[in-house]
Amino acid sequence: MRSLALLLVASSAFAQTTATTTVTFGIRETPTATSDQLVIGASSCGTSRIVYWLWNQLGTQPCNNMRIWATSGSCGNEPAAADFEYAAVNPLIITSTRAGSFTVNIDELPGFKEGTTTPCGGASTLTLEHKICAAVPASLQCFGLQTPQTVTASALRVIYDAQPPNAPIISEVLAQDKALKVAFSVSSDTAQVVPFVRPQGATDFSQRSTVSLGAGRELVIDGLLNGTTYDVKLRAIDGAGNESADSELDSGTPRRTVGFWGTYRAAGGTDTGGCSTGAGLAPLLALSWFFRRRSR
Repeated sequence: MRSLALLLVASSAFAQTTATTTVTFGIRETPTATSDQLVIGASSCGTSRIVYWLWNQLGTQPCNNMRIWATSGSCGNEPAAADFEYAAVNPLIITSTRAGSFTVNIDELPGFKEGTTTPCGGASTLTLEHKICAAVPASLQCFGLQTPQTVTASALRVIYDAQPPNAPIISEVLAQDKALKVAFSVSSDTAQVVPFVRPQGATDFSQRSTVSLGAGRELVIDGLLNGTTYDVKLRAIDGAGNESADSELDSGTPRRTVGFWGTYRAAGGTDTGGCSTGAGLAPLLALSWFFRRRSR
């Protein structure tokens, strides 16, 4: 079946016609990848999104309006009574421009309507899914089809997620020069981690820059004073913007790092040929072994 698709993207530059007869309906997350879902959280209530539709059926034209609607059920070929319908797009616009956009107000999604049991932001752990759908009734004259049928879009899933991620678990705090390296673990839905730090005995924490979660599970808190013990805690944020509870406190004390040669001298090595004797060579060999082990 020929299909119409809607493409939710960051700009209309993505809404270009191509020679294909089937495209997807989703959100543009990167310039090279698409997704058929948009995840939002309680912070999205009261906001809106721009959705771009793309008509990609070359050599044909519709005779009827394109209907676009949001539903908390399945799409079908037309909106149901409880669905929210957006302004229709007339055949001339579909044929001439082949692309357009409309605004999705999050609070207008059917599951968030006034009087429902799950209004937007009304439940702290609510998870609810909507779909944004589109269809154009077809006829033999307009599409050259063997039998009349309705051309439908694949749906954009709008997932409302108000369930916060689990609190991070700090596994280790390592001392560095004027800094602390914090190793941690988080739940699979975590997208970012926020570190907090305070001198031990102080009341208030200082929030540091949010760290996007990549392959690693470590972060560095810098700008600290050597010899001062600090309390550290972490907070997780998921893709919908939900924040976890704080992790349990851990602590560490930054210390001055003097490097290999500074440690060598402190162990009895010299800069004036001491290495040529057995006594001078022993600290060097011991430190070499120590730093190789440390690097591993």
